[in-house]
Formats: sequence, C-alpha cells, structure tokens
Amino acid sequence: MRSGRRTLLALLAAVVVTGALGSCSSTPAGDRDDVVTADPVIYPLSLRYPGIEVVADVPYGREPLQRLDVCLPPDSAPDTTATPAPTRSGAATDDPTGGTAARDRQDPRPGDGRPAVMLVHGGSWSHGDKATAAYRAVCQYLASEGFVTVNIDYRLAPTDPFPAGLDDARRALDWVFRPTTLQTYDIDPDRVGLFGGSAGGNLVAMLAVTDHESAAWADGDRIRAVVDLSGPTDLTTRSTEPDGVSASFQRKQLLYLGCRSYEGCPAAQAASPGAHVTHDTAPFFVGHSTDEFIPLWESQEFVATLREHDVPVTFVAVEGTAHSIAQLDRAMSERVVAFLRDRLR
Repeated sequence: MRSGRRTLLALLAAVVVTGALGSCSSTPAGDRDDVVTADPVIYPLSLRYPGIEVVADVPYGREPLQRLDVCLPPDSAPDTTATPAPTRSGAATDDPTGGTAARDRQDPRPGDGRPAVMLVHGGSWSHGDKATAAYRAVCQYLASEGFVTVNIDYRLAPTDPFPAGLDDARRALDWVFRPTTLQTYDIDPDRVGLFGGSAGGNLVAMLAVTDHESAAWADGDRIRAVVDLSGPTDLTTRSTEPDGVSASFQRKQLLYLGCRSYEGCPAAQAASPGAHVTHDTAPFFVGHSTDEFIPLWESQEFVATLREHDVPVTFVAVEGTAHSIAQLDRAMSERVVAFLRDRLR
C-alpha cells in the first residue's frame, strides 16, 4: 500500500524523468504533470470586480437550495442581467427526467456565443454556499476572464443524501443548456466546462464521467472541460485504509452516502468518479495538495484511470496543505484559466 510520501516521491520522479514539463506554460494541452508551491493568498479574493454583474438566486428547481448565481463578463449586453424566460410549458425549471428539458432540446440552439463554466462549491456535501466570499470571488474572477459563470447551490446531506446533490448538479447543468438560458446569457453550447472544489470537485467529476448516461445528453459530449480541486474520487473502503481519510471525514462520507458503514453500501461505488470513467469523459485539470486531508493518492489514481481511457489530463500537485480553492494563488488561478481557454476556445 502506497503512503502519501511514497506517492509524492513517485510523482516527483516522474516529472524529473519527463523533463519537468515546464510549469510556466500558459496553455496546458494533453497530458501534463507539475509540482508547484502555492502562495497563501487566494488570488480571486484579492481582486475587485467593478464591471462584473451577478444575477443572484435564479431558480433551476423547486427546492429552496436549487438556486444559482450567474456572474457575467464585463462585455455582457444589458439585457443579459435578466432571469431567463420560463419554458414553453410555463414552468420556471426543467424536469431532469426529460419533460421540459426534452421539449426544449427540440428547439434550435444558438450556434455561437461565449464560453461558460458551471461552478460547484465544496463543504463535505453537508454545508457550504455559492454566496460565500471565496466562491463568489471565484465566480467573479472567471467572469472577469471572459467566462459566463454559473455558481450553484444544491441539496445537502444528511437531510438529502446521495444522489440528491448529484441530481441537482445535473439539473443545473441541464438548465445551462436550455435554449432560453443560452440565448439570455449568450452562451455557446459547445463551450461549456465545469469547476468544483472538494465535495464540488467530486460532483463535477461525477457529472463528467456519467454525463453520457444522462437523459439530457445529446449530440455527443456536452461537457468540454473539467477543473477538479481536491475532489474525493474513491468513496469506497479504499478510503478507510491506513493512508485514507480521517475517521471524522469517513463519518461525513457515510452521511453523504446514506449508509451506516462502507460494507454493503452500493452508493460508495456509485458516488466514486474513478469507477465510471469512459473514453467519452471530457479533459480534466486536477489540482491537489501534497499534505491535505484528502489523500493525494485519490487524485493520482483518478488521473491514472483517466489516462488509461485516453482522457487528456493536466495534473498539478501543490506542495503543502492548501485544500480546494485555497490552492488558487495567482499562478494556479492563471493555470486554471489557461486550461479552460484552451479547452473552451
């Protein structure tokens, strides 16, 4: 069984053998590994966003937590600050089982527009909020870089265990692809990516590896790029081994899974992105710190599985303990934006 130290050494050795792969490149493409250090300042929080409009608390479902914010790039037209019109059925939201969403997909979709990113917050699947200062800043930062950014809330455990949060994330993604949404916010449906941190990283990874199974999946791969920072990728008994997550985090995982123990818990496999990767999975940017509470091996093994299926991956190991979006110093923020621009161009 590999320890976190041995896996880090292995990663360092791999980078040396491949010629260190130049961590200063501005346009990551294809397979890539970097080991970097991080500044303690979360770069998006250090900036001001005077030209960024935020359309707050737009419903994408009927539940109180099925709400999202839209952060608009500075070149947005004045009418894009509106909430999209209801669908033809008069409902304010889409039916994830294929009702309104299925009817909408029969309508012509815009053929151009701007790239978009759906942002999913973390919080151990049990807390967190799209409107916290850090996630609002990330939303505004991505918008300032030209991405229409959709920042979502979703139902939380233990009140709503798996798959409620994943179902909500998929419903929100379906909302993004509604013709009325695409038209209102000038989104190019062929340039949509995902960004999640921690539990949000798990959810966007799950969306990406299972999107081809969704009733709303049409015309090939909808998701073009995925940014996953510190997302748990193996929620099975593997995470309970000596090099796994702490006992306290195991309890949080079980609350999310809706299980008393990992034994006899089918949700553990169902909620693990590494178990569902296919050749249709979109390219990934994976960031993970070397000494944080989600073990480094989770991302390393997930990256290996992606590559086994010929999925392009940019993998950045950040030295230290920074978890999730705390990794986003200026250099890391610019790496993420470069990846999204490359994949959503």
